[in-house]
Amino acid sequence: MTVTGERPEILLEDVEFNRRAHPDKPLRPIPPGRDHFAAQWRQMREFMFGQWIDIDKEVEPNALTRLRDDYFWQGDEYIIGVVDAFERLGYEKGRALYEQALTQGIDSLDDPPREFVEFFEHLDQLPSQFDLEAAERGRMLAMSATKTATMIIQGWAFYETAMTGDISASTGATGRFADDGPRRFIETARVFAEFTLPDIFDRHSEAFQDVIRVRLMHGLASRGLRRKWGDDVYLKFGEPIPVTSLLGFGSGMLLGRLVDHAFGRKLTHQELEDLAEYSSYSGRLWGAPERLYSPTGLELIKSLNYVLARGGNPSPWRAELVDAIAGPAHLTTLTDALPGVVKKLVARHANQLTATLALVPAGAVFGYQQIEAMVAGSFFEPLGYNYERRIRIFKEIAKLNVRIAMVADKLPWSNPIREQRKKTGAAARERIAMLDKIAKNRQIPLTYTSHDRSTKGEGFTG
Repeated sequence: MTVTGERPEILLEDVEFNRRAHPDKPLRPIPPGRDHFAAQWRQMREFMFGQWIDIDKEVEPNALTRLRDDYFWQGDEYIIGVVDAFERLGYEKGRALYEQALTQGIDSLDDPPREFVEFFEHLDQLPSQFDLEAAERGRMLAMSATKTATMIIQGWAFYETAMTGDISASTGATGRFADDGPRRFIETARVFAEFTLPDIFDRHSEAFQDVIRVRLMHGLASRGLRRKWGDDVYLKFGEPIPVTSLLGFGSGMLLGRLVDHAFGRKLTHQELEDLAEYSSYSGRLWGAPERLYSPTGLELIKSLNYVLARGGNPSPWRAELVDAIAGPAHLTTLTDALPGVVKKLVARHANQLTATLALVPAGAVFGYQQIEAMVAGSFFEPLGYNYERRIRIFKEIAKLNVRIAMVADKLPWSNPIREQRKKTGAAARERIAMLDKIAKNRQIPLTYTSHDRSTKGEGFTG
């Protein structure tokens, strides 16, 4: 159902502008094609946020929701200018200057484009805008989520890719999962592993810089999709990869501990605030503007509740994405560096493993009906897995996992080896090293440059 009812016709000149350059223009209404709350997100929102807020009351029009509606019309407010410069300079020169400014600083360029200066000044100042000690405590808390909560969030990422309206449309239309799957898989897994490192707060680290490379990829791809799809699609749905979706994308660092909280491992007020600082830093680094910053943990939960409520229904690429992401090639790619006997075992049971490690955990928060809807028409559908039974069993395991974690939380000591590994990001570094080895063996470049030539929309589908 819509919440805003009838509206006057929306004109292009009233909505197609960068809010950063026009802070005083009237707030834009939500794009009409997004003005509904799809039923598929409700069970998840009730499970994740229902103990904190009234999930229905907090999606009613208010200052928070109106501001997020406005940003459905545009992409990353700093990357817009960088993409303009990229097109003006040509992708080869644009990429060379971008990489130099990213790795050596904007001052290393003799005559940098104005848009680059503004973007890199924004980046250089970003860490100082946050309480990094609180954000680091939040990172440690996020790393302490139970194994089952981590599996749920990993499955959630798969579900969101296939089932969110704008994400499934933009991901499906660019065709990278289908046409360049191994590189797309490895780059995605690698950058998310990097985000859990303590290095993410260091402007000069590879982890920080890789996120900024992905940030440019989003901007370049969104420009190409905007041109390919045209004004009519834009006036209905807004920006292909909008800021508001980047906000939800970046705020996910909070979600694992919210899963544990929902299962009984309660967060204290201070823990929620620390997690929110880490999550808000994440959102800003991915491209969410300062105006969408949530000052408290509860406000961040309200923001996530609204952004996810506006997730919409999946695009026509849903089944194709499920096949591309969940197909056996994905698992065999990500296990390529493991011993031969393990690779053979994975290849033999790839579909069962994907169902167990991704589809079933996501069903713990979305419900088995939504997993069945997700795989309908994909190669998973005829396999006939009983998702209701599998999800029921998984939820019992998750509850047990949380009870064990709660006992460990109350002990007067902690495992020093485990705490040191979390502090240094040892597990993520091991995962990154494995992914780098796979990429090297397959001669896959991990440069995050796949969309450098995408701004004209050539090769994208409509």
